Amino acid sequence: MSQQVQCPNCGSTDAVFSAKRQEHICEDCRHAFRAEQLVDPLRIFLSYGHDANEELVRLIKVGLEQRGHDVWFDKSEIKFGDNWRRSITEGIVDSHRVLSFLSRHSTRDPGVCRDEVAIALGVKGGNIQTILVESETEVQPPVNIGHVQWLDMHDWKERRAAGAVTWEAWYQEKLAEIVRVVESEESRRFAGEIETLSGHLKPIKPDARLYDLLNKGFFGRDWLFEAVEKWRQDENCTSRLFWITGDPGVGKSAFAAQLTHSRSDAVIAAQFVEWDKPDHRDARRVVRSIAFQLATRLPDYRKLLLTLPEIAELDRKDPAELFAYLLANPLRSGIGGSRDRQLIVIDAFDEAGDATGVGGGRNALVEMLARHATRLPSWFGLVVTSRPESAVQTPLQGLNPLVLDTRTEANRADIRDYLRQQLAPQLHARPDVDRLIEQILERSEGVFLYVERFCDDVHRGNLSLDRPGQFPQGLGGIFFQYFQRQFPDLDDYRQRIRPALRAILAAREPLPIEILKRLFHWQDEEFRDFTRTLGSLFPATNEANGEGLKPCHKSLADWLADEAKAGVFFVSVVEGHRLLADQGVAEFRSSEAGFNPYYITHLPEHLAAAQKQTELAELICSLKYLLSLAIHCGTSYNRGPKIASFLLPYVQQMTAECVKEFPRLKNLQDHLNEIATALGLDSCSNPDMAAKCNTCGSMGIVHGHIDLGGIDFYDNYYAFCPNCFWAFHTENISFSNWSEDVVWKFDYETNTYHR
Repeated sequence: MSQQVQCPNCGSTDAVFSAKRQEHICEDCRHAFRAEQLVDPLRIFLSYGHDANEELVRLIKVGLEQRGHDVWFDKSEIKFGDNWRRSITEGIVDSHRVLSFLSRHSTRDPGVCRDEVAIALGVKGGNIQTILVESETEVQPPVNIGHVQWLDMHDWKERRAAGAVTWEAWYQEKLAEIVRVVESEESRRFAGEIETLSGHLKPIKPDARLYDLLNKGFFGRDWLFEAVEKWRQDENCTSRLFWITGDPGVGKSAFAAQLTHSRSDAVIAAQFVEWDKPDHRDARRVVRSIAFQLATRLPDYRKLLLTLPEIAELDRKDPAELFAYLLANPLRSGIGGSRDRQLIVIDAFDEAGDATGVGGGRNALVEMLARHATRLPSWFGLVVTSRPESAVQTPLQGLNPLVLDTRTEANRADIRDYLRQQLAPQLHARPDVDRLIEQILERSEGVFLYVERFCDDVHRGNLSLDRPGQFPQGLGGIFFQYFQRQFPDLDDYRQRIRPALRAILAAREPLPIEILKRLFHWQDEEFRDFTRTLGSLFPATNEANGEGLKPCHKSLADWLADEAKAGVFFVSVVEGHRLLADQGVAEFRSSEAGFNPYYITHLPEHLAAAQKQTELAELICSLKYLLSLAIHCGTSYNRGPKIASFLLPYVQQMTAECVKEFPRLKNLQDHLNEIATALGLDSCSNPDMAAKCNTCGSMGIVHGHIDLGGIDFYDNYYAFCPNCFWAFHTENISFSNWSEDVVWKFDYETNTYHR
């Protein structure tokens, strides 16, 4: 509730504030008086476009300041010589509230105000209020605040022109509403609660992928929206999953993005899995991110999360445990009542799987939801998209998916309409429009990505509508024609381009450019020449490890890696793994070269894929590597690599040597036998051991990082052994000070070692 102002003359709390007179006026007795300044002033950031609405923004700024608040306004806060982007970011981060004024100028894309909103959502988790200052028909609010109800002041200029008395009454009413929302206790609590949950849940923001998909535009698919809505409204439907499947390039991700954008009233969480971003495909991180998004939209759920006794200890839980602890149990404990079914969108389900084969080709996210989605309350549903891959189809075989069949007339009609719109200038006044569109449609094989690339090539002048015989056949034809055009000299492609593409395709995330430069001994100019040669199919992206390269679409990577389809442009991913494995091992063994953070996380996967088992055993049994991994990953157990069970003999040999040297480590052989059983059968005869050998391998040689099923040592006491590097990381004790006389105890509550 906002702070009530009581009239000192009659005691009424029905008073309005006059910004012009800087006084409160009692509505009952008309007594004018000044109220005391707020005891707890707020810092408020105003996000606005530098346009004709600035006069209104300044009036509201003054009104809020007269309430005692500290208002951040860029024209008064940013001084000459300041880094204005940094100043704006710091202003948002340091604020308690953000008010965003929506106009045509402020919501343009790209635009500074949209960036301000994105920053505010990132650090404030949704604690943002919006004010409409121009007509709703002329304003396009950013997708990430599509669900936020705005205060309508779009006709403020007309009100201003109507005269002082009319304006003052209208303005004071609107200002009072702004003050009520900004100062409400609910808003204050929201800010603190979201900040707390963000620290515990460490969510992944889907905004970048969402914007990328929306910026490409969207067309048609009305029949698909209707199918989802019919399922959502069906009170007799017991399934919690609406599964959309289709071949590469049919528009699954574009639909997921548009559904999230256009139906923000129903979609309250969305996650876009990306095959080249480990965090985005990690089942644990997906669950935690969804929980955070739900918390920003559901107040009762948010309060339940804050009361969970282990909310600060989530790193130790596997995906199924997190799903139950953060989603299923709290949501079932909430008040469902007569709520309409709310939707969670998860795009590219199939990309959460293990592409290297090290994990057996399984998909932890799909398997977890297949088993546990039914535990969600009836007023929740998941809309998921995927390719028709076995790692998805097998766990979900009990469901009847909606297949985006490229041969259906509905899909073909959407493509016809898209072509007519995108190629309107080129098709204008042509007598053969219908025949031409049908020819393109047949060559597209019903794939939307094909027509998107086709139209782009026409606009760039790479394709002529006057030569239909040269239209490429299918999505593979688009890629093949692009490579023919981009790399006309096959010898140059084989010698200069393909070796680098091997590494890019084998990479487990966008490959850092520093690795490419060292692999091929390139200077920066040579690297830039290479990227210009690649064109738009391999864009550079900014990642946590710096700038990296990746294919524009997973279907391109799949096509290049298929010799039957790519032909002379075929790229061997196995050779790429060998390239990266050899360079990574060389860096690891060298005392001079730095160990790139990419290799700390992914070198074991490249070694396993390249069948370099000896080097892999050397790596994961090395205290140097384990220490690097611990420092790099910190307490984020999800960031480490997953290692196949064929390494168990190497681990047995290593631990046997430790036992021989340090007798205090006893019963290791029995322990390892239990682990072998757990690895082979996903079960364990010893109940205590079964808890440790869980499916996510939360206990490993690198505790919580290497998926060997749970190797630790009996009695919770430790001398110098493969696990003891963690004591170094935990207590910053030098290796040289260790001895077998030092006894360490592992605390299962905190996942740390203590002397």
